[in-house]
Amino acid sequence: MVTAGGQTQSQDSRDEILKAAIQLFATRGFHETSMSEVAREAKVSKALIFWHFKTKEELFLAVLNKLLEPYVIDFAEESEKLDAREQIRKLVRGYVNFVRENASSVSFFLRRFMSGEEMPEEFTEQIRRLYDLYKALLTDRIRLGQEHGLCSRSNQPDVLANFVLAALNGLLINLLFMSQAPFDLDSALAMIYGLLFGEVSGAAPGAEPAAN
Repeated sequence: MVTAGGQTQSQDSRDEILKAAIQLFATRGFHETSMSEVAREAKVSKALIFWHFKTKEELFLAVLNKLLEPYVIDFAEESEKLDAREQIRKLVRGYVNFVRENASSVSFFLRRFMSGEEMPEEFTEQIRRLYDLYKALLTDRIRLGQEHGLCSRSNQPDVLANFVLAALNGLLINLLFMSQAPFDLDSALAMIYGLLFGEVSGAAPGAEPAAN
């Protein structure tokens, strides 16, 4: 039987492990971070880490969910106060900011995906699930925007959502892997907004930059 005190202690140790892993994955990347380093940073035993997380991939998934929490909570709290157009802007900003703030780990996994390297099924399934959830939410907000006359009706909502995600992924790959080349992310995002909202790129009122 686990006491309330034992549950609290277990949760505290898990939180410390996640806190350490977030810091190390962000600064060193997934590949260069060892479970031993996470244990030292969290001031716990390596055995305790493996008690909470069977593999480093499982730890990374927990980190990913922890990192996404602020974006999910922030969006949920503010979405009711925003119209569909601003909700879409917020979704785009969240996507870009998440990748930029976790560039090291994101770029490492992109390289693994792009090289065709085999990865644990539970990992790829979780990433796919998160991606599909985001796409479904974006599609729903575009549909809502079209119904209220706030979004372009040039294409079906799912077609527009797929285009936005393809464009964002291309922009972010450029940002992650071609950082030496001149690149104006804000102008590129303004073009995406122009397609979605029928705005003139870079000239529409309220076309704020998507990433700060």
